[in-house]
Amino acid sequence: MQSFFSTFLIIYQQPVTWFMVILGAIVGSFLNVCILRIPEGTFFKDRRSHCPYCHTCIPFWHNIPILSWLLLRGKASCCQNPIAVQYVLVELFTAFTFGFLYWQFPFFQGSIIHLTIDPAEFIRCLHAIIFTSLLIICSVIDLRLKIIPDVISLPMILFSPVWIWIHPQLNWFSSLLGILFGGGILYLLAWIYLLLRKQSGMGMGDVKLLAAIGGWLGFESILPTLFIGSIVGALIGIAGIVLKKGVDFKTELPFGPFLALGAVLYLVYGPDLIFNLFPSE
Repeated sequence: MQSFFSTFLIIYQQPVTWFMVILGAIVGSFLNVCILRIPEGTFFKDRRSHCPYCHTCIPFWHNIPILSWLLLRGKASCCQNPIAVQYVLVELFTAFTFGFLYWQFPFFQGSIIHLTIDPAEFIRCLHAIIFTSLLIICSVIDLRLKIIPDVISLPMILFSPVWIWIHPQLNWFSSLLGILFGGGILYLLAWIYLLLRKQSGMGMGDVKLLAAIGGWLGFESILPTLFIGSIVGALIGIAGIVLKKGVDFKTELPFGPFLALGAVLYLVYGPDLIFNLFPSE
């Protein structure tokens, strides 16, 4: 654990890491736009950001990621209504995630004066950043509305061949089997649940998302993703039952965020996920 924090401090002292953190905050602001507009079908209709309460256009200096929310103290300057904490949380989380992913796939080599780019590591980092950003969009929408938009999951499946072509570790067999296995195993579980309980226990959005995860990470990722997602989901569900009245075993929990967590952990730590998370030494 001490070694982990020592490495963490060293990594976050590097200027390139902070560049990635700032880039992550900017991307996080865009992800918020996607999270709000995609379910409404207004992604291409409104070019300018506007207040959801009074519909006043928001000036760009009030749209600075993280800082604007803090300086405005979480309130809209036009009407003083509260700005949802989701905005700053998504920006903070994406900023940290970009720094963390660069730490895992450091594509810059050499000193500050003579930096070079490792092409293979750059592809791995770009793949991880795009993959994680899409999962953040799906997860927050699922938390808010209990849906995973097809406009995200289906293009992810369709773009899997692009990553097979350029990624140094993916291959056609693993990716295509991942799509079939990922979608098939959740569809089978949903069908069995429907057969036994006479009610739907899982949405098709989860099925498509796991198929997309299989396409982007390979079929080897499916079982670790399901295992981690199911364990974390069960623990959070039990904690909700214990801590909050009105929550029981019939309460619906969106499964997308737990699948996303399992997928990102597999992406970072690889096939030996458990051993890498909990090393023996």
